[in-house]
Amino acid sequence: MFARSRYRALGPIIAAQTDVAHEVNPPARPSVFDLARAWIVVSTQSVGGGASTLFLMRRQMVERHGWLTHRQFLEDYALSKMSLGINLVALAGLIGSRVAGRGGIAVSLIALLVPAAAITLALTIGYTLVRDNTLVRAALTGAGPAAAGMTAGIALTFTRQTVRRGWRRTIDYGYAAAVFGAGLFLGASPLIVIVAGVLVGAAFLRGETTRASGDPGT
Repeated sequence: MFARSRYRALGPIIAAQTDVAHEVNPPARPSVFDLARAWIVVSTQSVGGGASTLFLMRRQMVERHGWLTHRQFLEDYALSKMSLGINLVALAGLIGSRVAGRGGIAVSLIALLVPAAAITLALTIGYTLVRDNTLVRAALTGAGPAAAGMTAGIALTFTRQTVRRGWRRTIDYGYAAAVFGAGLFLGASPLIVIVAGVLVGAAFLRGETTRASGDPGT
């Protein structure tokens, strides 16, 4: 337990150090094979979609391969939330473009969508055969809380990586809480929330650094 608590405390510091090294010595552009293999891992292991897919994207692109910094990943994620349709598809395209140019977009989308579509088709066919089974229905009841917990976990991780250092972190956590409340109780559109965040950042946060930026603390 002590080791786990220590890791959580040092996590933002480690992330900032990693981003500094990334900016000083940017990684080489990945090969088509390496990029496709990373996306296939995401596609075939992200059971439950949504939060698990986002978690695996971050693990593969930032933590394992170091093709992106934490800040770059968060920037692309914010932009993807402003897109129409499935935002994770847009995120895959943005990441592919950033790390491997135009060819990376095609490789990322194909390697992410095709294996997942094939597995989903097979599971759907299998589910239609057993969906009325009492045991299957009971087992699926536990999927909702598990998905909610994963979503909350990745949201907390992103929040900790984007807040500023020092006393300003209180403002950032308060702003995150306000956005959470707007989405939960007011049903605010994600597009409106993201645009509002962009405007707040442009108006009040210029020159400020975050834990994920890799810049010296302010």
